[in-house]
Amino acid sequence: MAMAIFTSMLVLAGAALNQGLRQYQGLVEKGIGFWDYAKIIWIDKSFNSITDYYVYNRSDRWFPYFRGVVDGVSYVSLAPFAGEFPVVVWIKVEAQSDGKQTLRYYELPVYTRDLADIERHEVFGDYKKGHSFDLLQDAEGITFNYFGCDVFTQQCRWTNRYEGNRMHMLPASVKIEFSQKGEKGSLIFNTNVNDTSKISYNDIYGSR
Repeated sequence: MAMAIFTSMLVLAGAALNQGLRQYQGLVEKGIGFWDYAKIIWIDKSFNSITDYYVYNRSDRWFPYFRGVVDGVSYVSLAPFAGEFPVVVWIKVEAQSDGKQTLRYYELPVYTRDLADIERHEVFGDYKKGHSFDLLQDAEGITFNYFGCDVFTQQCRWTNRYEGNRMHMLPASVKIEFSQKGEKGSLIFNTNVNDTSKISYNDIYGSR
């Protein structure tokens, strides 16, 4: 009985391995390397794991940290690239020496950092001291757009700027558009964390 079970496990493992190899071979034939494919899967997980990390300033009170502009985005994720702790993520468009662009991912453990700490890391470039890798290389025209709803105007739309302190909730989706090797491409990631009940957080804690 034990030999039969062991043999069945080997057969199943072999079938799974062969299927994985066939999928990888298909990606290679399409010109997509395994690491490139893995990075896209990883970033999708990072965006899906965005959390409502509430920060505070005097003018806006409490709000979920998220800063999205046309050439980059920053947020807090529960899915770090390295380590076990939640991280502050920066994904930035950077210029290459040949005039093209690189899209680079950075992360630092968030620990108990407040808004001032995160902004300080941004201004002084301390985020570059953490783990990082390139998402895209030799690209052109990399731009970010965000789909979300304004809780005050009750309007939902795509925009190239999305601030947590103004919206008081996280965007529903993030879209990255680019050109590479003469072809246009786009990546769309869903955050899956919007919860309108969290808007009341500001009412509860904003006066404290």
